[in-house]
Amino acid sequence: MTDPEWDNICRRCGECCFEKIIDADGTIYHTRIACRYLDIVTRECKVYHKRFKTGEECIRLTPEVVREAVWLGDDCAYVQWLRATSKPHKT
Repeated sequence: MTDPEWDNICRRCGECCFEKIIDADGTIYHTRIACRYLDIVTRECKVYHKRFKTGEECIRLTPEVVREAVWLGDDCAYVQWLRATSKPHKT
């Protein structure tokens, strides 16, 4: 899959751009604190083309990262796509 194809899976909800707190027992708390580059109305990154160079701790959401990222919700399009494509096929 190409980078543009992978990017097109995203629904642009912006949830990955909001800070989360994970406590000692693994509970994830979603905050209302967004990255300063997230347009909270359009849910688009204002510096998408250079987001990994801003120093804002933006994480490249690759399939490998999405599989391990417990902080991404079940409604994340990447999470849903990976679950749908990794189900065993009946023969």
